[in-house]
Amino acid sequence: MAARPRIRRRANWPENLHEPRPGYYVWRNPVTKKTLSLGYVPVEQAIFEVLEANAKAKEIVPTKRLVERMEDGEETIADLLLKMPNTGVKPATIAARKHQDKAIRATLGHIKCSALTTKHVADMLEAIEARGKMQWAVHIRSRMKAVCRRGMALGWMEKNPAEATDKAKVKVKRKRMTMEVFKAALAKAPEVAPWLENAMLLALVSGQALSTVGRWERTSVKGGEAIVTRAKTDVSIAIPLALRMDAIGYSLEEVIVRCKSTGVVSKYLIHHIRGNVMAPRGSAIKLKTISEKFLEARRLAGYTAEDEPTFHEIRSLSKRTYMEQGGVDTKALLGHLTEAMAELYANSRGLEPMKVKINGA
Repeated sequence: MAARPRIRRRANWPENLHEPRPGYYVWRNPVTKKTLSLGYVPVEQAIFEVLEANAKAKEIVPTKRLVERMEDGEETIADLLLKMPNTGVKPATIAARKHQDKAIRATLGHIKCSALTTKHVADMLEAIEARGKMQWAVHIRSRMKAVCRRGMALGWMEKNPAEATDKAKVKVKRKRMTMEVFKAALAKAPEVAPWLENAMLLALVSGQALSTVGRWERTSVKGGEAIVTRAKTDVSIAIPLALRMDAIGYSLEEVIVRCKSTGVVSKYLIHHIRGNVMAPRGSAIKLKTISEKFLEARRLAGYTAEDEPTFHEIRSLSKRTYMEQGGVDTKALLGHLTEAMAELYANSRGLEPMKVKINGA
């Protein structure tokens, strides 16, 4: 039996629009199969409403008009990440940003810059925090704020959706180092590596970070000072050789002399003494190796808990020890440009009580 021929005037009607009697229109929901009445309305209105209802029922977002699409930018977050500048940025920072950008691209890369919302960013950060990666969430949020600022500068975005998101609360689990732990690890250092004692003493007396200690050149001494440049900030620091830490009985000059007295010709104060095929005598020691060897010495000394301090914590111990000793500008020594950073390193994280000083004490 042949199908009933389609009424010519209904040829362009949308699906699910029906006219059970002249001028009276209904819509049949394609999902629930229920019929909803539109009533006696103009056919143009019925068509318009049914088109919207069909799109909603199928969870299809109505397509923008071509003129609207021409006005909207087509650039995505992935495109924006490629526009992030790296001029004058240190290699280590570039490497860290690449790692962050990879994570952002995987989650938000497909979204158009003009369509990015705070919820997009918040959902990504919440997923990271749910995995317990609180510090990583902080880094990603900071990077997203910078990316969105760049998007605004390029005219690809009208606002910064990342600004309104909450910063993850990071609880520092690592303990601060005490002089007791330092001396115990120092006593075990010769059993781990012949250069480790020198590295630890140089870090403690100078207050410098691992990256500076590990690449400290012998030629840094000029006119009674050791001039070093922090790798992280490019800040140059002139440290008097006479600087002395009473708690361990060493001056900076004595530690430098000790570093130079290995019998090995080297460009660096901390260097390989025995050497091997991969690391010849006199060559610089990898920063990761210095950290790992310190952890080994600390464990040999009996401090094996996961929250025990790392080599980096020697820097805070140096500041706190000099503050107790008095007479040393620890902010300048550590190369801190802000009071907030100086106070961060002075904080013992509850390891020691706040001490009240009185005149003459």
